Amino acid sequence: MPLKKQHQAPWECIYAKEDKSACRPGDKPVSDQEYFEVLCLCILQAGLGWGTIRANWQRYREGFHRFSINRLSKARVDKLLGKPNVLKNRSKVEAIIHNAQEFRRIKNEHGSFGDFLGSLADRPDKEVLKLLLKRFRHIGDYTAEYYKVDDPCEARPAG
Repeated sequence: MPLKKQHQAPWECIYAKEDKSACRPGDKPVSDQEYFEVLCLCILQAGLGWGTIRANWQRYREGFHRFSINRLSKARVDKLLGKPNVLKNRSKVEAIIHNAQEFRRIKNEHGSFGDFLGSLADRPDKEVLKLLLKRFRHIGDYTAEYYKVDDPCEARPAG
């Protein structure tokens, strides 16, 4: 019998969030581009089957300009929705565009998204969550938690 691959979250996850498998994080993002793609992944899979999103991830990457912060920050919602390989959910597309614009603002303010997260390190968790939820669209506590800890799975209760 083949061994079941361990659950990795969020950037390497292949299981549904309801799966009872052991959770361990994938590699921590190291660039703004990687952080942004993780954020887009969380947005696109919210409310949908994670396995389905993961199985079609390369298609979505093509449709969303490989999650280029620069290109998406200038994109128009209707134009993206008209492209093949784009999830046809207006609120998610609007959120991705807004969040790309927010990433650009953060880069201007802090130099990088990683530096922005570093500037939040000494703040209480609730304050960090509130700030992330205020700046970004279409995210909830679950997504925001991935950005406030080094090991995302530590923030989630087991099982």
